[in-house]
Amino acid sequence: MLKPRPVKLSWLIRTGRLSEFSPTALISEKLGIDWLMMFDEYVYGPGPGIVELLDLILRYVKPKSFLDLFGGSGALSKLASLRGVRKITYIDLYPDAAILNLRGVSGVEIIKGDAMNFSRLGVYDVVVADPPRELIDEFLEKVDDLRKIFRKTCLIWIGDVEELEERSSLLKGRRMVKTIRAWGDCFATLWKPGFGDIVKHIKDLIEYG
Repeated sequence: MLKPRPVKLSWLIRTGRLSEFSPTALISEKLGIDWLMMFDEYVYGPGPGIVELLDLILRYVKPKSFLDLFGGSGALSKLASLRGVRKITYIDLYPDAAILNLRGVSGVEIIKGDAMNFSRLGVYDVVVADPPRELIDEFLEKVDDLRKIFRKTCLIWIGDVEELEERSSLLKGRRMVKTIRAWGDCFATLWKPGFGDIVKHIKDLIEYG
């Protein structure tokens, strides 16, 4: 396995590894994300589902603090900053691209570490988690602990549409959680009392337009 490394978005497009019209490229350019992480020639960047869904959450919930678990390129932290969040904490084992992308962005703390150990990070208004596919099941087992660290809402990527039934079973019977489909991906959205109507409205906007 090659060491994960940050690569320039412009280089990815110039060499044909990424289409300039791909959602990842278009979103990155819109957010001012110039660097993405590459793992064994696979490029990790922001996807349209999580970006659009999180953007709606940020607009409607209006958080003052934000925790970005498995933050990757830092695109979601950048989005939170653009939406006016003043306290942002980013954590990932490989923050190299995020360090470059978030340089000069005020109010952002970048932590190099294991996002699975989120309990020690404090409490935030909104939490987003974009775990690697191989860690999703283990992460969902920590939902009860996760509820202790957000005040308003939490968004978790749980895989593509084909995985929805399998992952939904891990959340079955839990209160204050909805699964939302967006751009071929599925997300678990958790909330605290008082935010259920907002989550339902966002789900309707995303899934029904």
